[in-house]
Amino acid sequence: MKAIYEASLEAKEYCTYGLNLYGGCSHNCLYCYNKAKFTDSNYRIKKSSLGNIEYDLRYWQGPRLPVHLTFVGDAYDLGRNNTDTTTRDVLELFKKYIHPFQILTKGGTKAVQDFDLYGPNDRFGVTLTLINPEDSLVWEPGAALPADRIEALRLAHERGINTWVSLEPVIDPAQTLALIEATHEFVDFYGVGKLNHEVEIEKTIDWPKFRADAEAKLKGYGKSYKIKAALKKAT
Repeated sequence: MKAIYEASLEAKEYCTYGLNLYGGCSHNCLYCYNKAKFTDSNYRIKKSSLGNIEYDLRYWQGPRLPVHLTFVGDAYDLGRNNTDTTTRDVLELFKKYIHPFQILTKGGTKAVQDFDLYGPNDRFGVTLTLINPEDSLVWEPGAALPADRIEALRLAHERGINTWVSLEPVIDPAQTLALIEATHEFVDFYGVGKLNHEVEIEKTIDWPKFRADAEAKLKGYGKSYKIKAALKKAT
């Protein structure tokens, strides 16, 4: 494959294949593992040209497993030029070749413009970390506010699109549980992952208790979910 790639072992907890369109991000999240690198949200990854993506989809071998957009950057970065149609052009290729995809974004309702391209096997997802907008502005200053991301999920659900949420990283367990409360009526699947790279905050959280509380809430609502390996191992 030229643009689509097999994800790392950790990333495979969410999806087997990935496709990164941009090498940068304007979210400026405090918890980002490489804040210094991801600065220019308009930087296109050359190997992920439309030609390479179409080649991969046209000559795909084996089961047509979903492709995740994106593990790096954001397909709907709010800092990107609004005239950029790259994401839509790419999704049109997936639709042309009837190949499933899944989106994960912090761009909120900016993603609604492409909901018409989703098929029955495609998924729309958002990352949710904090429900308090003031806290979100501190931790994710360049991303859409939590309410806007939640609204995008609700609109996707109304259109019959499969929805999912990445509750990662967990910064404040109480807020993560509140996010489940606020979204369970229109979210089909949750992925839950712990905070990393913030040792002083991590050690203040009772991870086994949080995991038990989160699982109890998700099971109570009859939700499908995945607890990521790092959280399963946390003590």
